[in-house]
Amino acid sequence: MADYHSIWLMPCAEDLALFDDVVGRLAARFGTEPFIPHLTLVEDMPRSAEDLAGVLDGAFAGEPRLEAAIEGIGGGPSFFRSLYAAFRPAGRLLALKRISVERFGTGDVASFMPHVSLAYGVPEESKGPALAELSRTLGGRTIGFDAVVVAASAQSIPIRDWAIVHRHPLI
Repeated sequence: MADYHSIWLMPCAEDLALFDDVVGRLAARFGTEPFIPHLTLVEDMPRSAEDLAGVLDGAFAGEPRLEAAIEGIGGGPSFFRSLYAAFRPAGRLLALKRISVERFGTGDVASFMPHVSLAYGVPEESKGPALAELSRTLGGRTIGFDAVVVAASAQSIPIRDWAIVHRHPLI
C-alpha cells in the first residue's frame, strides 16, 4: 500500500490553539472526531514523506509568513467541509496554492476554496445554530499562517491517524 500525504498550510501557535479549541468543542457537541486544524494546499498524494519534504523545502524556501482574514463561516454536505472558516482565494494565499500545484504536479488553482475545517460530518439539520455562533466568534478575524507541512493524511487514512511528518517554517 502506498504512503499518502497532503500539504497543509498551518496557523501560527495562537491561532492554532483557537482552532483546536473550536474543533474540540464542536467534536464534543456533535459526537464527531477531532482533527488537526489546517488549510489544505494539496491533498491525498501517493508519495513518500521524504520525497514530498524535499519538494516542499525547495518550493517554499524564503516564503514569508502570511495573514488572511476569515471571509465567512460556511457549511456544506461534504463530510470534510461540514463546518469551516473560509478565506478569500486571492493574494499570497492564492500564490501559495499556485506554487503547490506547480511544484507537486497535482491539484487545481481554479477550484481552490481555501478554508480551515472546524468540524467533519455534522448532520445538515444540526448546523444552523453552530454556523451563527461561529460567525459571531470567528467572522472577520485575521489568522496568521507560519508553516507549510507534509501531513500523513488522506481520505483513505483514519482521521485519528493523521500526523504532521515534516514542517517548513515560513519566515
